[in-house]
Amino acid sequence: MMSFSKNIEELEKIIQRLEREALPLEEAMEIFERGVALVKNCQAYLAEVQQKVMLVDEGGNEKAWEAETQEENEN
Repeated sequence: MMSFSKNIEELEKIIQRLEREALPLEEAMEIFERGVALVKNCQAYLAEVQQKVMLVDEGGNEKAWEAETQEENEN
């Protein structure tokens, strides 16, 4: 699996190519599908990272980021 940064770089190249080149439909669709797959990989990675983010409360206890967000929304 490529790193997040490499996925973003490849996605940028795909976007530039689709915007600049007049490609045959089949090739454009193939490139577009690769871009969609990269976006999904990036979204999955970001969701994973979000779950790992921990916040330290005033007492020094670690809480999951989502729990902190839910508590703030309830207030």
